[in-house]
Amino acid sequence: FYQTSRLLISLDDAVARLKQGDVVALPTETVYGLAGLALVPDTVEKIYALKGRPANNPLIVHLPDRERAEEIAHFNDSASRLCDLFWPGPLTIVVPKKEVVPTLLTGGGNTVALRSPAHPVFRQILKELEQPLAAPSANPSNRTSPTRAEHVIELFGRKSPPVLDGGPCAMGLESTVIDLSDNQPRILRYGPVTPEMIEDALNTKDLSPSSSFKEVERTDASRPAKSPGTGSLHYSPETPLFLHESLSKVLYDKPDGANDLFIVPSEIEWRKKMEDLGLAYLAASEDGNLEDIARNLYDILIRADGMKASRLILLLPDASSGGLGLAIRDRLLRAGKVVND
Repeated sequence: FYQTSRLLISLDDAVARLKQGDVVALPTETVYGLAGLALVPDTVEKIYALKGRPANNPLIVHLPDRERAEEIAHFNDSASRLCDLFWPGPLTIVVPKKEVVPTLLTGGGNTVALRSPAHPVFRQILKELEQPLAAPSANPSNRTSPTRAEHVIELFGRKSPPVLDGGPCAMGLESTVIDLSDNQPRILRYGPVTPEMIEDALNTKDLSPSSSFKEVERTDASRPAKSPGTGSLHYSPETPLFLHESLSKVLYDKPDGANDLFIVPSEIEWRKKMEDLGLAYLAASEDGNLEDIARNLYDILIRADGMKASRLILLLPDASSGGLGLAIRDRLLRAGKVVND
């Protein structure tokens, strides 16, 4: 399929291609990233063009550590503390940029989003390059993020960049993003580093979100965004996705289409209900564990697309679940349409 084997490259090949300004897909612990030299405008343009990404949507810069990050951005005490605690790892900070950072990369804004990835392959490449890498998720804009090398090739088809296969991503959801460019820290995107973890680190109680998600940034095209992943439409499968707080009504009224596919949180809890009703389904985890759901979510959505269902019908995690449940709900609420049960 699209000569997959020819698109898979070695670490040495990836480094060589990156040095010459090419774009390659690399594994991180969150999702696969579409990587290129962050401080080279021509390479940044290639990333935007390949993704079809709006010009106001910034890219995250990936670096090995806080010391390298401070070379391209202005840090305050909160930024330093969070980086010392959570880097390398799935936390992105937004801080004022220095002049060396091209505004093309920041979506035209004066802040830059920074992260130090934990994946050993990505870290080895950063070490060999000795240059920061921009690496948004390796998918066409607004589509489901890839968590396996084959997802990248499947999503881009004949336009796929070369891919370094680092195995399935350990976490499966994009990093948490926190804006530290103003006096008041503000979460722009939920992720594996939870609001509670950040509150403890900064000794504050001002970050806890409400279940309504009104605090989550939702960017329009008229102004630069501070963070990626904040558009009203994002992470979407090609198949129409309908979200339910409870599946009781849709289960017992029967679905409208004979070709619907259900996505349920737990194989153990839902297997018998689905089989008794004769409904096709995929389970996001064996027992409803949120870490497993997060890790499997995008893989499930991409697999579901390949099954050519008429609709995908999915049960949302409980709004009061907090922590990682907030990140899962956030991705799904941007990817599909909520149905009032």
